[in-house]
Amino acid sequence: MFLLTGGAGFLGRKALESLIRHGQSVRALVLPGDPLAIHLPKAADKIEGDLLNPRDLARFFEGVTAQDTVIHCASIITMSMSPVDLVTRVNVEGTKNIIEQCLKTGARLVHVASVHAIPELPHGQVMAEPETLDEEQVVGWYAKTKAMAAKVVLEARARQGLQAAIAYPAGLCGPGDYGKGNLTQLFLDYMNGAIPMGVDGGYNFADVRDVAQAIVTLAQKESLGEDYVLSGEYIAIMDILKAFHDITGKKQVRLVCPVWLAKLALPIMKLVYSIRKVKPIFSEYSLYTVRANSLFDSSMARRDLGFSPRPIRQTLEDTAKWLMEQNI
Repeated sequence: MFLLTGGAGFLGRKALESLIRHGQSVRALVLPGDPLAIHLPKAADKIEGDLLNPRDLARFFEGVTAQDTVIHCASIITMSMSPVDLVTRVNVEGTKNIIEQCLKTGARLVHVASVHAIPELPHGQVMAEPETLDEEQVVGWYAKTKAMAAKVVLEARARQGLQAAIAYPAGLCGPGDYGKGNLTQLFLDYMNGAIPMGVDGGYNFADVRDVAQAIVTLAQKESLGEDYVLSGEYIAIMDILKAFHDITGKKQVRLVCPVWLAKLALPIMKLVYSIRKVKPIFSEYSLYTVRANSLFDSSMARRDLGFSPRPIRQTLEDTAKWLMEQNI
């Protein structure tokens, strides 16, 4: 059996769908009352519970043995540069609770971290699977908590014999993003004419469908112990906006805003997003990220997991088509 946390999330749901397509038995943990849970496949065994509640986790792990594998996708993303207590508790303490249950039952663990947890090297240098992690070497509270959580997994594997592997996905994008992540929100803002200019920078994105399949393949390996970077393709923000224009025929965004100027405008942008009641795309953290080194090496995943991320242009087309069909 496979146990999956964050089952209603973007990546978790795609991994769950893949497992079910392959005839696997899946038990998914979702937060009570999570509105995104309505999109889960009916074949999934849905358990409502909280990573921070020992009784909920006891129910989730009931009957689990060493033959079962946990895929830990659940986490909270934040754009904050400073500590956020709930993010720390879910991302770090929640992971510790999952590890405790795995050690108690003997279950294997595939922990989903993030490339943001990997210490950043200078531009031009390639980043691969890290041997050690240090939250002091990454920027932003999401990155720090993901580094802390993955470090706990590494320590449990080394010192307590936990059968575990860590996946480090790049920025996720693709169709089916009901939670409206950054790239999805960027498209929606573009369609609403709310993007008068882009910013100078870009990032490494991977299609959620390809990442989910690689994680499922990893979870089905006979033994766990190797970690994998699941990166895709670097694309500039202006090239993303140009692709949106090509796909939809809407007005092309041609103006490029320097990052220093975008930082000065952050208070105004924050107010605008608050009035519109939508997730802010541009923040101090996102502006840092689009200028950061995002040169990642996924060759191990390509070799061992058959990871073959599709071209980002195809992902953008599929995402745009899905969003227009859904009328989100």
